Parts: sequence; structure tokens; C-alpha cells
Amino acid sequence: MPPRVLLVGIGALGLSAQELVTFHHEYSPDSRTAVFHRGFRSAGDERAWTLVLALSLPLSQLRDNLWLLGVASHLLQANALNDIGFNPRAARWEEQLLLLWHHAPWKLYGGLLHFCKHEIDNADPPDTDEPTVGYQPTKRVIILHGPFAGAQYRYRWTPWWESAVEARVHFFVIAQDYRIRGTDELRWRSLRGSLMVRARASWQVEKLHKFSSLGYRLALFGAPVRARHEYRAEFGLAMGRVPIGVFVYGEQLFDDLSRPFPHPSRSFGIGLRWMQENANSMSQ
Repeated sequence: MPPRVLLVGIGALGLSAQELVTFHHEYSPDSRTAVFHRGFRSAGDERAWTLVLALSLPLSQLRDNLWLLGVASHLLQANALNDIGFNPRAARWEEQLLLLWHHAPWKLYGGLLHFCKHEIDNADPPDTDEPTVGYQPTKRVIILHGPFAGAQYRYRWTPWWESAVEARVHFFVIAQDYRIRGTDELRWRSLRGSLMVRARASWQVEKLHKFSSLGYRLALFGAPVRARHEYRAEFGLAMGRVPIGVFVYGEQLFDDLSRPFPHPSRSFGIGLRWMQENANSMSQ
């Protein structure tokens, strides 16, 4: 087997209603996602720490190229505004049940998604872990539920360079936003759907793996129809077959869900990403 080399992935042109946890996840029968990053200069420092975990569960292989999958995912968001610099503020969970058809170079999939977001430790104000007289916790629950479908096309140009494009659309038949109404009326209860388009490329040179992503997401609200946009870019490196990659990133969110009202945020930072392909090569 030739030495694994510089892996560069340019991915994620994403149009989606928001940062769904599974935006970070690729669908396959045994795929796993783990991302942990430290952000800087986000609004209110609310995106100081982010942890994403996702796992595909192969429930049944119906045909040679057809699987019934369950996907479980979790996102933890924390700011740095306490005495240890890690103050958890929100958690998001997603559960999905989907059919995946894979016949190279195509993947087609569709199923149901349930998304919920809840507060953590909100008995204290967001900028301290000390009780404050007169502070009243607020309810900030978000719930989304509905069908989705998507497709991915992957093409290997050379033995060391490949690219992929993916599109995914969501429709939300249930959308609830229990936050208090702010001056911005873009409450998530009027969220109707999302579209994500992602493109990436990867190539290999020597034992240094290099990866990157570029993302754009669009939020669509109804009555009247309105749109909001999000962006994310990554660039990273991994050595040899080590299953952990280090990356830098920048992102812009129209609502990071950290406050009782829509809360735009822009940040950059550094993080770690689980490299699925490297982990698979280590087990061979």
C-alpha cells in the first residue's frame, strides 16, 4: 500500500436553515464524526467551545447497496466566562432514521430528522457561574422535526486526488421556538426548510494529510418569506495515519441560539477533527 499523503478536502458549500449537528456528518453505514474547537471573538464569547459528536448506526442492510440507518448526534456549546474558562450553556441533539443507497460514485438518502436544543446551567447568568440576585432564567428550547433527502457524487480524478459534491434539503413540519420575542421577528417557529450544498476535494502528498472546507448555509423563514445566511471555512493538517487532524476555521452564524433572542455571531478558532479514513487504515 503506498504511503498516505497530504489530504486536502475543500468542502461545504452549505445552504441550510441553521447549523444542524449533522451538517458536520457524512452519511455511510459506519461513519463517525468528532469535532472539538476553541473559538475566539464570537458575539458575547458564546462560541468559545464547541463539541460535535455523531454516529451512524447500521440497523439493517436491505440490499447490497441499500441500508436502513439511524444517526445519533450531539453538539455542546460553552462560553469561557467563568473561573475555569469553560461554561456550558447549551446542548443540541439530533436523531435521524434514513434509507441510504450507495453505488459509487453516487449516494442517495432520505428520512426523518428530530432536532432539539436545550439550555445547560442557566440558573446563573451567561457571563458568570456565581448566583446573581434578581436574575431570572429564561426558557430557550428549540424543536425541529421533518423529512429530509440528499445526494452526493464523488469522483476520483487521480489515485491521489478526489472531489465530492453533496446537496441536502430539509422540510420542517414542526418548528417550535420557546425563546422570548426580541426585536428581530425571525423566530425559529416560522422556519420552513433548508438547503445545504457542499463541495470538497482531497489529495495526498507524502505522509502529511491536509484538509479544508468551505461552507455556506441559507435559512428560509415563512410568512413572509425571509432568508438568512451562514458561512464556515476550515483548513487543517493530519500526519500519516494518525486519526486526529488539527484545523483552523472561521464562521458566521445568523443565530447561534445562545440568547433568548436571535443572536448573530462571527468567530474564528482552532480545533481537532476525527479523521475517519485514517482510523480505518490503522485497523487494516
